[in-house]
Amino acid sequence: MRRALLPIAAVAMFTGAAVLYHQLARPRVNLPSERALKPYYRLVDVVVQGAPGQGRVETHDLPAAAITDETRYVLAAPRHARVLLQTRVGVPADGRLVLSAPVPEILEPASRIVIMPQARIGGRWTKLPVQVVGAEAIEGRQFLRVELELPGPARGAQVDVHVDGYVPAEGSTSSVRTAVLPIPPGAEMELAFGILEPAWSQGSVSFSVSACEQADCAVMSSDTLDPGRSSGQGWQHRRLSLAALAGKSVAFVFDTAHAAASERAFSFPVWANPTVYVPSARSRDDVNVILLSIDTLRAQQLPSYGCRYDTAPFIAETFGNGGATFERLVAASATTPPSHMTMFTAVQPCVHGVKGGLEVIPPWLVTVAEVLRAAGFETGAVTEDGALGMSPSFRRGFNTYSENKSADVWFPEGQVDLTFRKAAQWLAQNRDRRFFLFLHTFQVHAPYAPPAAYQHLFTKGDAATRGEPSPPPNRDLIAYSQEMRYTDDELRALLAALAAEGLGANTIFILLSDHGEEFREHGLQGHGDQLYEEVSHVPLMLWGPGHIPAGRRIRVPVGHVDLMPTILELAGVKGAGQGTGTSLVSLLRDPAAEAALAPRALFAEAALPSFEQPHRRPTYMMQIGTRKFLRSWRGGLPVYECYDLAADAGELRNLCAASGKPTDKLAERLDHYEEDCRAQLAGLAQRAAQPVGVAPAEVHLAPEHEEKLRALGYLP
Repeated sequence: MRRALLPIAAVAMFTGAAVLYHQLARPRVNLPSERALKPYYRLVDVVVQGAPGQGRVETHDLPAAAITDETRYVLAAPRHARVLLQTRVGVPADGRLVLSAPVPEILEPASRIVIMPQARIGGRWTKLPVQVVGAEAIEGRQFLRVELELPGPARGAQVDVHVDGYVPAEGSTSSVRTAVLPIPPGAEMELAFGILEPAWSQGSVSFSVSACEQADCAVMSSDTLDPGRSSGQGWQHRRLSLAALAGKSVAFVFDTAHAAASERAFSFPVWANPTVYVPSARSRDDVNVILLSIDTLRAQQLPSYGCRYDTAPFIAETFGNGGATFERLVAASATTPPSHMTMFTAVQPCVHGVKGGLEVIPPWLVTVAEVLRAAGFETGAVTEDGALGMSPSFRRGFNTYSENKSADVWFPEGQVDLTFRKAAQWLAQNRDRRFFLFLHTFQVHAPYAPPAAYQHLFTKGDAATRGEPSPPPNRDLIAYSQEMRYTDDELRALLAALAAEGLGANTIFILLSDHGEEFREHGLQGHGDQLYEEVSHVPLMLWGPGHIPAGRRIRVPVGHVDLMPTILELAGVKGAGQGTGTSLVSLLRDPAAEAALAPRALFAEAALPSFEQPHRRPTYMMQIGTRKFLRSWRGGLPVYECYDLAADAGELRNLCAASGKPTDKLAERLDHYEEDCRAQLAGLAQRAAQPVGVAPAEVHLAPEHEEKLRALGYLP
């Protein structure tokens, strides 16, 4: 029996569009409350487990779904094949194509499949109408017959066709029921729901949440969503009081009903991250952590690292003077995906296996977001332009993972304003709980296109040059610097929003980059192939009043491998026991601690193999203090370079050019680097009782991601 339960109120939360970023940065201040919330039941985990307390839930086992470029964990997701068909064909003059494709195993069995075809016409991917098709058996296998009608510009031409597909539910209703759960006093539930984009043309769906004591169910919340209207697209948020259920044991039931217009109609409704929270006392030591990666930012472009120009006055004052600066962070890689996965896992790229970004890391390798989520943190991420959105490994552990996409994939101009605006909205929504927020912006990545208001900076006669001569006549370097100044101003507004939410006193903010950028200092422009200081030396700065010492500068080299253990110690969470990184917290507290890390070797990788260049031999770098060793390949032979950065910061004098190989015994470790990686990988796998030597799985490349990475220069 189902009845209305009136005492339980549903409070609608913002959906994102109604809150303006710079309004959040106004002087209004929400003082931090002594009352906080912590997760008591994560109902997605409960449904996967069958009951709470049945062991740890691995987030790679949790279903997930994306709406408007934001991925969340969901109670149930439709079966989805990202690639049903991918081919290049000639289009007849009438524009009609008939194609056939086997049904992939993930979609079997299925009486009907919703397909979403796309065609690359004139260099751009064009979405074609969504269709519902049936499978037919041919010689014991199921095949799909795909009939397409392409628009005029494609007729008579060669085009690329990509088709992915979903299996719709049988019938027009769905229901998910949790195990019976005791409800503590003061509990409340937060959740989101929505309809996946392929079904936006299919009519309204009703969503209801009920609490059931045996057969007696009371409706807590009910909504009808019309995806044909813009207000019905995207995730919808609700917060429900559970005060009337305190002391009772109930099962929660999540129902949907599609107002189907015909038997062929379908819909894809989903429930995201329903979580029961309970009050928790707030301690001063209960810090939040924000990790900001400014992609492609080399250290020497910031005033705090010696830049003569005002590229980042806010960062210099807030993080440099008001926080801690690590003078030498060694990037793990010369490209975006490997470096970020090293930040997330504390192991080198040769261990986690991420090179081009398509690879899926082993299930026994945990990410920093997974560890923090398991410890009760709310976890969120806002990224840009595809490089960290291809593989589900980057999303592991994040309850919400949002990716901002440029309107034109061939001009990924960076969207730091939108990224930080979404971050401010996320902070407002999660201010009453402990959180880990990861932010990633491509704003200073090529192609450099600073806003018009910044295009006069760092040119001859501009006051921002502090009276120094203009930079070298390199327009890209000037535009790169202008992009950094714009990013600096946007970061100022984000920290104002953080303060306005009353979070400044209990949040630690970490700023860094994945790799730098060359401007022909060593013959090349860009990044990816070389590991000179312009690429390998990146910033690392921390800010957190009362938690991070002001004005502290740490001179000993550190690496991306150190980020995960550092974040976990700052958060007061036990480490994962994996990787070669070490927590840097002791360096923040005691200058004498630097001596223990001084002899440590740090490694970096470049020119990595990829699915386009699988046999490419990588370049490796090892740095010990100010000594730096490089090994690359030319004509099938190793080429060594050795530099003393203390005497030769520009890496102009190769100390092993005459001998052809380093004479320093320490440099022999560079030749054994791959062997050491294999040993570490084997040790981690054996500890988890997994097979050794299995290559990382790869995800299929969606066409929009392919175009994005080609525009960014990661694919030929």
